[in-house]
Amino acid sequence: MAQVLEFKLPDLGEGLTEAEIVRWLVQVGDVVAI
Repeated sequence: MAQVLEFKLPDLGEGLTEAEIVRWLVQVGDVVAI
């Protein structure tokens, strides 16, 4: 069964508190190993 995991982005720099993912490099159903 699929599992959703939270992951941290690298340090974005001073004053930046959020980021937007603009492109996914995986497709629905792909398995990603950590």
